Amino acid sequence: MLIGTNTFLFGTLTLHVIASATRICTYPSTFRLVQHNLKLPGISYVSMSAVGLLKCAQYCLKRKWCRSFNYDLGNGNCEMNFASLSLGSSSGTRLEPASGFVFSEITHWPQRMAGGCANHNCTTESTCEEIDESHFSCIGSFVSACAKVKECDPSSPDGEYWLRLPNFDLYRTRIYCHNMNTNNPLEYLSLPTPNYGIYPEVSNARCNGETGLSGNCVGEGGEVWYNKIRVKIENMEVDRTDVTFATLTNYKLNFAEAMDCYSHHENGVVSLCGTRGEFTVNLTGTGWAVRANQSWTAAGYKSVIESIVRSETGSVVHLKCGGRRGFCPPTDPLTLTTLQTEAIEESSATEVKC
Repeated sequence: MLIGTNTFLFGTLTLHVIASATRICTYPSTFRLVQHNLKLPGISYVSMSAVGLLKCAQYCLKRKWCRSFNYDLGNGNCEMNFASLSLGSSSGTRLEPASGFVFSEITHWPQRMAGGCANHNCTTESTCEEIDESHFSCIGSFVSACAKVKECDPSSPDGEYWLRLPNFDLYRTRIYCHNMNTNNPLEYLSLPTPNYGIYPEVSNARCNGETGLSGNCVGEGGEVWYNKIRVKIENMEVDRTDVTFATLTNYKLNFAEAMDCYSHHENGVVSLCGTRGEFTVNLTGTGWAVRANQSWTAAGYKSVIESIVRSETGSVVHLKCGGRRGFCPPTDPLTLTTLQTEAIEESSATEVKC
């Protein structure tokens, strides 16, 4: 039975809403705004109980990141998605059969349904809460950067925290927050396996016998172990020159870059005695991987890339290159991509909510 007085018109569709503080009654079978017995799987961030389809739409309208929702007609569960069919996620979007569910994109619903939260300007990290018909407040719901962690809890020390990244479909990731006692805390990705690079202190210029380093390379060479890497949280670009959490024996070696001063390689052809510079990127256990189209370039004198070996997931990349002196930096900025198949121990980081 309909008790309501409010009516929303959508072309030929009429939605009848109960003007009750606790319940909204709807007839989903008559809606052209929804797709029946379908859902968008794997990309919902928040699930809430909603008494009626319209209530689910209102929940979504109050969250800037919510682009669509799945509603379970059986138990009233409202799954709010950070992607839609028209604005996809990084992992792709495709409807799947789901008996008893309806799916709808939030752009189909009028902002006035959100009441005082209509056209709100709350950030992606917060939720709009209606004060009255024309006023609202923004309530924090998750943190997306170390500065936000500090804002929510000023006493937070340096350490591992769970963040949600808006530019990666609200991907939940473990990030080490450094310099939390300053006004500019920084984000680092902890590496369960130290990432190792070596610039051997030997030469074999013409492949006629090894000697110590000579010429401009004298005094160089060394090894490095990276335990954490600095990342720009907005796009997960690695600052390859940051050695805050690296151990070096001598010469500074950039992250994800192999180097040696071993042999001449003519016209990009590997010499008979090969290269000796190596670096292994190993992101296993971080939930991240090197993007598939990441490339490297031979640089320096008489340089060459001997090999680049990637794991199937892209979490491990082994580089081997060199020259006189020769090295192989990434062709463009080294950026990471999510590896959602990895399960990270929940207790390994702290969850902070505003």
